[in-house]
Amino acid sequence: MRDFFWGRAPVRILSLLICAAALVACTREPVVVPGEPTAEQRVAPRPDPVDWRRVLPRQLELVRRAAGQWRDFERAQSAGWKAFGGEGPLTGQYYYHPDGPDYVSGDTLDFSRPNSLIYAAIDGQRILVGVAFAVRIAAGDAVPPGFAGPQDIWHVHDFLGAIDAVTADRPFRRPVANRWLQDVFVSRGDARYRLAMVHVWTRFDNPDGVFAGHDRSLPYRQLGLPVTWSDGVSLETARGVAIATQGGCDNTLGGHAWIANLSREQMRLLGTGCRRSAGRVRAAATRGKAVLNRAARIAWLEYQAAYHMVLTPDQKGRIAAMIEHGHD
Repeated sequence: MRDFFWGRAPVRILSLLICAAALVACTREPVVVPGEPTAEQRVAPRPDPVDWRRVLPRQLELVRRAAGQWRDFERAQSAGWKAFGGEGPLTGQYYYHPDGPDYVSGDTLDFSRPNSLIYAAIDGQRILVGVAFAVRIAAGDAVPPGFAGPQDIWHVHDFLGAIDAVTADRPFRRPVANRWLQDVFVSRGDARYRLAMVHVWTRFDNPDGVFAGHDRSLPYRQLGLPVTWSDGVSLETARGVAIATQGGCDNTLGGHAWIANLSREQMRLLGTGCRRSAGRVRAAATRGKAVLNRAARIAWLEYQAAYHMVLTPDQKGRIAAMIEHGHD
């Protein structure tokens, strides 16, 4: 994405595992509209106040104040925030702090202490576009209550599934993964192998909502296009625009290549096709909103078709185990 355990010891181990896979929030399969939520996706019962519409703005204001102190990217780096994976299309790049909060199931979120910052490359600068809260949960746990009201959208990463995916055809890596599980979970008596996560977009108005898992207007900003050109576009179109951004094809494929263990020929086919489509999208950007968005949608459909043709069912299954479960 693609972007996760925030305690000191878990971060060191997990950063090694997941950054190697370049797993970020938006390096994922084409979007599938979910049906009824599963038990693990349902929000836990919460004592929401009747006037949550009054409470929620106060909570979001705390988040925005917390984010505001890290708008200066260099200041955040100097304070110890570290990159986690690569930049994800429609999201940005995640940064964690080794001393950040390690929320676990049942904890009340401190809205002044997000455990992830999200920066995106815009106009040659790292712009803070949002933050994220991550909570470790056990199998069968509902996603956290989180913010007041029904609007916060949580998704879940399953790290047992992730490890199985990474080691499926790399058995020599399994001992390292097993040692990580022992150190992080078993020795602590902690069986919270899953990570529930929610984004909060703090810089720009997100057309999908303040808690959305992506911002479809972001690639337009990154290409220097009028933000109004993203009004009402589909996710397919926005993802097509994203591949035309700097490094867009590499970011789109992201950790998929490593997770699925793609061959050089598979990489060549996907990369060549994506870059060709990206060039057409960039050329279309000079011809106006309608032409651009039409070209972008076609570009993404072409990429999807190539992706499904080039990858084997087994490879796609491994990727599916690494990505998040929930809203998309």
